[in-house]
Amino acid sequence: MRAAMVALTCLLSFPAGAAGPFGKIVVGNWSGGTFTNDQTGAFSHCAVSAHYKSGVTMLTSVTSQFSWLLGFSKPEWKLRTGETLSLRLVFDRSSTIDVTANIKSPTLVTIAMPAQSALINAFRQGRYLELVANDARFTFALTSTGEMLPALVECVKQSANVRGPTAPGAPNQAQPREATEAERTARAEKKALLEKTRDLIRSKMLACIGREGAPMLLTDEKAEVVAKAAMLFCKSDVDALTNATIELIETEEGRPANRGAIRDAAERRVQEVVTAHVIRTRGEMIGKGQQRPDNPPPARPSDPASRPSQML
Repeated sequence: MRAAMVALTCLLSFPAGAAGPFGKIVVGNWSGGTFTNDQTGAFSHCAVSAHYKSGVTMLTSVTSQFSWLLGFSKPEWKLRTGETLSLRLVFDRSSTIDVTANIKSPTLVTIAMPAQSALINAFRQGRYLELVANDARFTFALTSTGEMLPALVECVKQSANVRGPTAPGAPNQAQPREATEAERTARAEKKALLEKTRDLIRSKMLACIGREGAPMLLTDEKAEVVAKAAMLFCKSDVDALTNATIELIETEEGRPANRGAIRDAAERRVQEVVTAHVIRTRGEMIGKGQQRPDNPPPARPSDPASRPSQML
């Protein structure tokens, strides 16, 4: 396990080091996470590995620029770092692809796997892979690769702003460039426009919540339950408000936000807004004398409903 983690760490960053994993990816027999460059602390790559009975660990990684690598590692190997190795990959005993592997360390080789290439398609769709190197042959079951590759893509999308520790003595990372006056003005104008858009979307959403949640407002259901139920009926408006909130936060920060974390925060904020609206509306209705359906007002003598029913 330790050897696999070391291989994951240096899969894309050798000879420079990397820190991680941050977060966790588990898909089938694949596991891994997010890694950062220990010289700068910046996001480096997302990677996963799967260990096989042969003692070989297979690794897959992708960078922020969506450059893919396939790797193989075994503690017993004694390879010459910096050289290349000719390998043959056989998928399902029918499709053969010859590749050139880079020796990253005495125990690790990596193979470029371009997006949209025959290699990555065979890797995604295949059931078995045979790795042939000289007289050595290793067989791997390609379990859950069709699900694992999209999981790595999602990892990259959510890891852009992940920061890791830096190695002692590492050079300080360059400070970000200060925005110009024109950029600050443009950002302020965009922010004002986004705030107006967000407010309009919020008004539209609350109107929908009022319509859909009205039948439940004077029941004994908790405000949170009413809010969640109404939000299901107004999902398109809720999603629009969430997306508008995300875009506004990104504009305020002047850079792409961690979409996963921001979306979670925005969804919680929308839930709070809707719940507060339900509580306020319920209080206004009760204040106007409206009673719950399970506690109707006494019938007046003149009300036909108060008279005994006639048997014909």
